[in-house]
Amino acid sequence: MTAPFEIANRFDVLVAQGPHALDTVLSHFPLAPARVNTARHRDGTLSVTIIAKNLAEANARAIQHDLKQDTKVLRAKLEHYVG
Repeated sequence: MTAPFEIANRFDVLVAQGPHALDTVLSHFPLAPARVNTARHRDGTLSVTIIAKNLAEANARAIQHDLKQDTKVLRAKLEHYVG
């Protein structure tokens, strides 16, 4: 018996560190993500990795597009995977 596949989306976002940097990134997501990890860098940036499950590809692409349009976001990458 095999386990059912679960489709998820991984967003890798780079923003400048600031008091509301994480809030800025998370404000683009309509539902709470399954997992959020952050890493601060010496150059003053913050890497945010977000795993969003049960999100249609079109919705994930729309979120990525919105993130790229945000002036506070330096980079936004999207990866789909099956877990």
